[in-house]
Parts: sequence; C-alpha cells; structure tokens
Amino acid sequence: MRAVQYLDGTFTLADVPELPALGPAQLRIKVAACGICGSDLTVSKDPCRFAEVVEGADYQLARFDPRRPVVLGHEFAGTVAEVGAVTDFAVGDRVAGLGIVTDTSTGIPKIIGYSNEYHGAFGEYIVVDNAWARHVPDQLSLEHAALAEPLHVGELHAQYSGLTSADSALVIGCGTIGLGAIIAAKARGARTVIASEPSPKRRELAARMGADHVVDPTEQDPFDLCKALAADGATGDGHLIAFECSGRPGMLNTLLHRLPYDSRIQVLAAPFADETIIPVVGQLRRIGINFGHGRTDRAYEIVLQRLADGEIDADAIITGRVGLDAVADAFTALRNPEEHVKVMVIP
Repeated sequence: MRAVQYLDGTFTLADVPELPALGPAQLRIKVAACGICGSDLTVSKDPCRFAEVVEGADYQLARFDPRRPVVLGHEFAGTVAEVGAVTDFAVGDRVAGLGIVTDTSTGIPKIIGYSNEYHGAFGEYIVVDNAWARHVPDQLSLEHAALAEPLHVGELHAQYSGLTSADSALVIGCGTIGLGAIIAAKARGARTVIASEPSPKRRELAARMGADHVVDPTEQDPFDLCKALAADGATGDGHLIAFECSGRPGMLNTLLHRLPYDSRIQVLAAPFADETIIPVVGQLRRIGINFGHGRTDRAYEIVLQRLADGEIDADAIITGRVGLDAVADAFTALRNPEEHVKVMVIP
C-alpha cells in the first residue's frame, strides 16, 4: 500500500506495511479524500511533545511512538473495499465518519493516524470500526463529505456550551474549526456572532459562513466591539460565549481578563505548551470555562446533512488539493494562513 509516512520531521511517500486484518466489526476503506487537520500540523511540528502531552493525559486514543513512522490523516471519506461481519455496510458503499478503530491486538480504541499500526488516510486504504462510519448522502461528493469531521467540532462545542438563541458568540480564530463554530452558532440561532481573525482570507470566509461582525484584531479590539454591541442591545439578554479556536498561547488568560462579566469560554483549540492563567480572575468575573464537557446529540450527522443540503459553502473552505507526492509541500503551505484554510489530500 502506498502512503505518506512521517518520521523525524520528514514526509516520505513509500510502500508501507499492510494494515492489520479486519476485526468482525470493521471496514477497510479506499480513501477518496482526507483533510489535513490542525492536530496533524501539531504532530509535524513536534511529535515528541505531542506524544508527551497525550501520555500525560492518559489519552489512549492518540498514543503512538514518535520514534517510529506514522501515516497521519483522519478527516476521511472513501469507498468500502472490505467488510467484517457487519450488515450496515457493503463493498462499494460511500462512507465518511470519525477515524476510530479498535486495535484487534489490544482491544484499545485508536484514532487512525495517531497509531504506528493503524495508518491514517494519507494513504490508499484505512481500517475503521463500522460504528463510527456513516453513509454519505448521494448528492454529496466524497471530497465535501470529508469536511464533516473537522466542521462537526464546532457543532459539538456549540452543544457543549449550551448556546441558545438568547446568547451571542465571539469566535476567536477562523481556521476550519472556527468556521465550524460560526456555522454551528448561526444554525443554533445565536443572537449575534462576532468573529476575530487577523487573516483577510479567513475573515472573508467567516463572513461567508454567516458571522454578523468580522474584525481584524490587529486593527480593532474584538472585546471593545462586544461591549459596544451589548450597549446597543445587539447581543440581547443572554450570555456571551467565546469560542476559542485559535490555540494561541496566552489567549485563555486574555479571555478571562477581557470578556464581560458572566461570560463563558468554550475551548476548541488549545496549545500543547504550558499555559499560565490566574484562576481567581475567572471567579471574580464569574466566567465559566468548558474544555469539552456536556451532552451532545448527533453532531457529526447534523453537519454531514448540512453539507448534503448545501447549507455550507464547502468549495469555499477547501482551498487546495494535493496528491500523496505533495503532502510535505501542503504542510508547509498550511503554516501560512493567507495561503490556505483546508487542504484535501487525494490519494
């Protein structure tokens, strides 16, 4: 099988070892498209730090040995090539979903790509548990279906946050995760959605995805704008919920100090470095922080259907496509927010 391996800071297109044999509740999928995720970028910058943090968090799903090669990629869509003892899928079905597979040797679930044995989707084939796969609606292309995985993070966190139509949203950072948060907040009836993003390209996309106000934080203070809108009654009687999607060091502390009293912070993207906050500031200002706790209901399915119904401008979000031989160049390009938002790898 051809795939792009990552090791010691280098991507190499190679013939890689075959995937493990299918378990009874698993699917082998021929990959049609896979997006490059922010987490993939984090691994490529410092795989040892990624592995250290995951180990310290006792997060089994993403444990791997950074001294051995991995094939990254989990934002997949493709066609079923082989099935275990399952009845929900057949060979030839078009599928997308969450890239989770139970290691048949240990019984431990893993995220494909963050495993030395279960290759990610920057290759020709993957194996996933059928419980995490979904049929792609006929009217939706597989390339667009691959966007459901990153965009559903915004829907998940909108649900976690408890956002209602009385609340307003401040989205910090408008990469794919931030755009997903804007889409979800608007779909759930947020009173006003403000987006803060220094990149002109991404600000334009934030407006296209439905943000009511889009600001360049290098020229206009988004917190001052929130206060002005509140004074004019534009944000209503609910709470302001800040969706932190930048992962920028120091942002959490800034939010604690600058948000209005009684606001909430929903953390979608977080740095892997140590972070300093003054916890009592959150108490004094009555600000809640949620890293991803709460009930959710069919977040992935909701976003997949929004894509199928044409409610999301998928072509605007996909800013590049590469084959396996250009994955390394795509990772380099994605470090410049003006060049790309979401790059699809097409094996």
